Amino acid sequence: MDVVGIDEAQFFDAEIVNVCNMLANRGIRVIVAGLDMDYLGNPFGPMPALLATAEYVTKVHAICLHCGDLAHVSHRMIENDKLVLLGETDTYQPLCRSCYNKAIKEAEKG
Repeated sequence: MDVVGIDEAQFFDAEIVNVCNMLANRGIRVIVAGLDMDYLGNPFGPMPALLATAEYVTKVHAICLHCGDLAHVSHRMIENDKLVLLGETDTYQPLCRSCYNKAIKEAEKG
Protein backbone atom coordinates (compact mmCIF):
# COMPACT_ATOMS: atom_id res chain seq x y z
CA MET A 1 0.00 0.00 0.00
CA ASP A 2 1.43 3.37 -1.05
CA VAL A 3 -1.33 5.89 -0.25
CA VAL A 4 -4.27 6.14 2.16
CA GLY A 5 -6.92 8.81 1.62
CA ILE A 6 -9.32 9.92 4.36
CA ASP A 7 -12.22 12.28 3.69
CA GLU A 8 -14.49 14.08 6.19
CA ALA A 9 -11.81 13.63 8.87
CA GLN A 10 -13.56 16.14 11.15
CA PHE A 11 -16.09 13.39 11.99
CA PHE A 12 -13.47 10.93 13.27
CA ASP A 13 -12.42 10.74 16.92
CA ALA A 14 -8.95 11.68 18.18
CA GLU A 15 -7.57 8.21 17.42
CA ILE A 16 -7.38 9.16 13.73
CA VAL A 17 -4.28 11.23 14.56
CA ASN A 18 -2.47 8.16 15.92
CA VAL A 19 -3.57 6.06 12.94
CA CYS A 20 -2.31 8.66 10.46
CA ASN A 21 1.04 8.96 12.25
CA MET A 22 1.41 5.17 12.41
CA LEU A 23 0.77 4.89 8.66
CA ALA A 24 3.17 7.76 7.88
CA ASN A 25 5.86 6.16 10.07
CA ARG A 26 5.53 3.03 7.90
CA GLY A 27 6.26 5.08 4.79
CA ILE A 28 2.65 5.28 3.63
CA ARG A 29 1.52 8.60 2.22
CA VAL A 30 -1.58 9.79 4.08
CA ILE A 31 -3.89 12.34 2.46
CA VAL A 32 -6.55 13.76 4.76
CA ALA A 33 -9.40 16.11 3.89
CA GLY A 34 -11.85 17.76 6.25
CA LEU A 35 -13.32 20.97 7.58
CA ASP A 36 -11.03 22.78 10.00
CA MET A 37 -13.89 24.72 11.66
CA ASP A 38 -17.47 23.93 12.57
CA TYR A 39 -20.39 26.23 11.73
CA LEU A 40 -19.65 28.32 14.84
CA GLY A 41 -16.05 28.94 13.75
CA ASN A 42 -14.58 26.60 16.39
CA PRO A 43 -11.87 24.02 15.67
CA PHE A 44 -13.61 20.87 14.42
CA GLY A 45 -12.90 17.44 15.89
CA PRO A 46 -9.39 16.07 15.38
CA MET A 47 -8.52 18.53 12.60
CA PRO A 48 -6.30 20.84 14.73
CA ALA A 49 -4.15 17.88 15.82
CA LEU A 50 -4.02 16.53 12.26
CA LEU A 51 -2.95 19.94 10.95
CA ALA A 52 -0.29 20.23 13.65
CA THR A 53 1.28 16.86 12.82
CA ALA A 54 0.98 17.09 9.03
CA GLU A 55 4.12 17.48 6.96
CA TYR A 56 2.27 19.47 4.31
CA VAL A 57 -0.98 21.41 4.56
CA THR A 58 -3.00 22.85 1.69
CA LYS A 59 -5.98 24.91 2.74
CA VAL A 60 -8.64 25.13 0.06
CA HIS A 61 -11.34 27.80 0.20
CA ALA A 62 -14.76 28.02 -1.35
CA ILE A 63 -15.99 31.30 -2.81
CA CYS A 64 -18.24 33.56 -0.72
CA LEU A 65 -21.76 33.43 -2.13
CA HIS A 66 -22.40 37.07 -1.22
CA CYS A 67 -19.34 38.95 -2.48
CA GLY A 68 -17.08 36.51 -4.37
CA ASP A 69 -14.10 36.72 -2.00
CA LEU A 70 -12.49 33.64 -0.48
CA ALA A 71 -14.87 31.97 1.98
CA HIS A 72 -13.56 31.03 5.42
CA VAL A 73 -16.77 29.88 7.12
CA SER A 74 -19.54 27.38 6.43
CA HIS A 75 -22.48 29.50 7.57
CA ARG A 76 -25.49 27.52 8.77
CA MET A 77 -28.66 29.22 7.56
CA ILE A 78 -31.17 27.32 9.69
CA GLU A 79 -31.58 27.28 13.45
CA ASN A 80 -30.35 24.03 14.93
CA ASP A 81 -27.90 23.58 17.80
CA LYS A 82 -26.56 20.18 16.72
CA LEU A 83 -22.85 20.31 16.02
CA VAL A 84 -23.24 17.85 13.14
CA LEU A 85 -26.17 18.57 10.85
CA LEU A 86 -26.17 17.04 7.41
CA GLY A 87 -27.09 19.49 4.71
CA GLU A 88 -26.13 21.06 1.46
CA THR A 89 -26.83 24.44 -0.15
CA ASP A 90 -30.21 24.69 1.61
CA THR A 91 -28.49 24.41 5.02
CA TYR A 92 -25.00 25.88 4.62
CA GLN A 93 -23.38 28.55 2.49
CA PRO A 94 -19.73 29.53 2.22
CA LEU A 95 -19.08 33.08 3.40
CA CYS A 96 -16.05 35.31 3.83
CA ARG A 97 -15.38 36.75 7.28
CA SER A 98 -17.05 40.09 6.50
CA CYS A 99 -20.24 38.59 5.04
CA TYR A 100 -20.38 36.03 7.86
CA ASN A 101 -20.22 38.78 10.49
CA LYS A 102 -23.00 40.67 8.68
CA ALA A 103 -25.14 37.52 8.52
CA ILE A 104 -24.66 36.89 12.26
CA LYS A 105 -25.63 40.49 13.11
CA GLU A 106 -28.75 40.23 10.93
CA ALA A 107 -29.71 36.92 12.57
CA GLU A 108 -29.31 38.46 16.04
CA LYS A 109 -31.70 41.28 15.08
CA GLY A 110 -34.30 38.63 14.29
